[in-house]
Amino acid sequence: MLAPLPCQAAALPETFRHIARPELDGILVMETQFFRVAEHGQLRLVHIYAPKINILTLFFFPDAHWQLPIYCLELVVLGIQPIVALLDCVCLMPMACSQPVADFMAAAHHSHPDLNQAANPPDWFGQCRSGADFFLRPDNEAQMAAIGQIHLDLLAGPMQALLANAQTFCPSETVRHQQLLQAYKHHHHLNAPGLRLMNRSFGEQWTADYMAVLFQ
Repeated sequence: MLAPLPCQAAALPETFRHIARPELDGILVMETQFFRVAEHGQLRLVHIYAPKINILTLFFFPDAHWQLPIYCLELVVLGIQPIVALLDCVCLMPMACSQPVADFMAAAHHSHPDLNQAANPPDWFGQCRSGADFFLRPDNEAQMAAIGQIHLDLLAGPMQALLANAQTFCPSETVRHQQLLQAYKHHHHLNAPGLRLMNRSFGEQWTADYMAVLFQ
């Protein structure tokens, strides 16, 4: 999942790294890992699973002084049914990598014409998507697997090139980028689809503390 990237595990309190609760259908487990990606930013990986739930969420948040996009992936399976497959790469403001990002996302779409965009994405996602994203309600496991392969291909090629050639913002642009990063994180903090499940299973206080760390 992360092998192509130069990652080093980052500190995270044990209470957030692993939590499990009994549910009617079995044990619900939530595991979280944070990684530094070289000197460029932080990657945050969340896996929620139970006998009938499998949710994988990944974010890369660049440090504000780097001209790099946010990268996100989410795969949701309930029972044996794929529910959502999402992949996006978001440049929050004009930056040196904006065109390369647009080019490799366009190439990914061109290589997978069978991956039709969902007609009914949630409103909150429409407010933060890049417009070049993949947002699917998959018809089958093959489509879910295709998104997973696109993810691996992007990490192994284009994302490596972005990191290797990343430029920095000037101080005023860094301040603006930091503001936009915080607004993006806050938007996800408020609208994360898993909030209801987490509040019910792990408690509202734990969930509030966890979300504050995940999207800090």
